[in-house]
Amino acid sequence: MAGGKLTPRQKMINMMYLVLTALLALNVSREVMDAFYEVMVSQEASIETVEKQNSSIYTAFEAAAAENPVKAGPWRDKANEVKSRSAALYQQIEDLKRGVIEASGGADEESGDPNKPSKMDDLESSPNYFLIQGNGAKLKAALADYREFMKSEAEGNNLLVSSIDGTFDLSDHTHDGTTISWEQHKFEHFPLISVLTFLTKMQSDIRTSEANVIDYLQKNITASDLKFTGVRTVVMPKSTFVTQGGEYEADVFLAAFDDTQDPTVTINGQELAAEDIVGGVAKVRFPANRVGETTWNGEIKLVQNGEEKVFPVEGAFNVAPPSVVISPTKMNVLYRGVDNPLEISVPGVDPSNLIVSGTGVKKTSKGYIADVTRNRGGELKISVSVKDGDKTTNMGSKLFRVKNLPDASGSIFGKSEGLMSANLIKKAKVEAKFNNFDFELPLTVTSFQIIVPPFAPIDCKGSSLNSNARAALDKAKPGTPVIIRNIKAKTGKGIKPKVAPITIDLN
Repeated sequence: MAGGKLTPRQKMINMMYLVLTALLALNVSREVMDAFYEVMVSQEASIETVEKQNSSIYTAFEAAAAENPVKAGPWRDKANEVKSRSAALYQQIEDLKRGVIEASGGADEESGDPNKPSKMDDLESSPNYFLIQGNGAKLKAALADYREFMKSEAEGNNLLVSSIDGTFDLSDHTHDGTTISWEQHKFEHFPLISVLTFLTKMQSDIRTSEANVIDYLQKNITASDLKFTGVRTVVMPKSTFVTQGGEYEADVFLAAFDDTQDPTVTINGQELAAEDIVGGVAKVRFPANRVGETTWNGEIKLVQNGEEKVFPVEGAFNVAPPSVVISPTKMNVLYRGVDNPLEISVPGVDPSNLIVSGTGVKKTSKGYIADVTRNRGGELKISVSVKDGDKTTNMGSKLFRVKNLPDASGSIFGKSEGLMSANLIKKAKVEAKFNNFDFELPLTVTSFQIIVPPFAPIDCKGSSLNSNARAALDKAKPGTPVIIRNIKAKTGKGIKPKVAPITIDLN
């Protein structure tokens, strides 16, 4: 890169590019590589969508040519040529993607995706494959040929021609006074995964341009050239679940329709106004005043080749009063110091469209939890709204009582009272736990006080007896009551409940 017949200044610039490339290789993170891969996968999904749309248009061309080969046949042939040229260039780019992946060491076998290289951050394979081996120049020539062909097919539509020119801009680039070729601009100094993303973008441009051109060609066929085959009515409601006081809305249209004329639509015996029918699509609205299921029917009339055809249409929707279900899964109150699980739902509404608000309430993978540890009041209000597009509807709220954790009980060897030997008590671990509590909430004992008459109370840290306490027990006589009190314990969230004392008589 620094050799050849170059000026000393250009050699220095090229060497600086090499150093910059090395620095980029050291600093490009795995997260950036993964992000490029996700963008590429998203582009591939978009390409599939456009391909399905294109397929339906090609089918329409075949139907039109079958109906009238004289008028529609030539346009069908032009569309098929666009299809063939687009497919060839698309496959050429696909082959280049596979080629540069193989040159870099192959695809990532664990991913199962042949378009995901094992070395996504490879900075050497792409310039070698496209610049040194000349594949970039071949691609540029193929793109230029395709661009001129598509512009010729779009002749008469200046906006489309300009769009094709902009999409397949193959001109050189100037940066800081230095001009670099299109190939260098696309394939030099970039990680391999970003180059693959660029190539996928080119494939997406091919499919999009193909769609625009064949759509333009189709519009050159008059409405009489296209014959409806397999016509059916379609009802597309915005939602089949409507809250009382809201509004039911649906699109009613024919799957194949003549956009040069609007049909006559009659719903429940009443003809829709002209302003409610645009481009062959009718807007049907019903006030949602009555709770329960509402059915409706009607017909769509369309004049085709001088003959009026009637297509029946029907639909139904459910109306429910505004309601929300908020129920604690274990109790009817919320406790401080624990994650209170909640089940929150609105009938007929996707959970992803719920907006739940309340201090300490958050969504988890299993539903919702309410952490009211910092709530100083005695109540918590939880409100639920539903998001529908740009509109948010309040569905209601519920007030919950907030309570402290119940008192805990102290124990040694599982006993809070009874008879026990001094030697056994000396080995005991003082424990604290909640009795008859619905949550599994462990407590950690941090300190306690033991009384062994006639000795003074002895303070112990942790959950075990210290040497002074054990010495006192060695001197105690049978029948002596031993009391363990002032037991201090805490939860994982730092809550310190009151702990009942332990009373044991020595035997």
